[in-house]
Amino acid sequence: GKYCSGKNSVAEILEKRQIPSIDVDKLGHQALTANLNTIAEVFGDSVIERKTEGDFVNRRALGEIVFSDPSRLKELEKISHPWMKEETARLVDAHLDAGASHVIINAAILYKMKLDSLCDCIIWVEAPFINRVRRAVKRDSISLVSALKRIYTQRQVKPKPSENSVDIYRVGNRAGIAYLERRVVDVLKAIEQKD
Repeated sequence: GKYCSGKNSVAEILEKRQIPSIDVDKLGHQALTANLNTIAEVFGDSVIERKTEGDFVNRRALGEIVFSDPSRLKELEKISHPWMKEETARLVDAHLDAGASHVIINAAILYKMKLDSLCDCIIWVEAPFINRVRRAVKRDSISLVSALKRIYTQRQVKPKPSENSVDIYRVGNRAGIAYLERRVVDVLKAIEQKD
């Protein structure tokens, strides 16, 4: 699903059912740390915070740059996506080796990163535009303009047939958490019946 559609809520619902989850957004934050020197070279010291406990990427400053210029976003993706994809694959294997029957890959840009190649099925979360804008402003404590820029960068993100022909289940997130939970449980039952 797109930015602020409710992917995290769906992942939390499934985690309550003992299904481990990999949050690719969080891996993106880790990728910034793992590639800090390259990011400093490409985007400059203005996106680096120097603190006594170490150097960090200022995600807000970097976000202002990459969400305002598609070419800069592509530069960041070339740096971070390979690391994120490799780490996602490693974590999926680790969960399966530990006995998990399913693993959730919670990712907005699943197809763009070609993470769908790791999936047996895809749950696509949809939410109305205005709901997503409200969530973005509230959850991420950003301005309306910043929220709209982020939403705009994902305007072409949509479910599409995967190379490995996995089933796609659509879940609407427009009527509160109880409604969403019922939809997710229905999808989980359908997935388990196919197993």
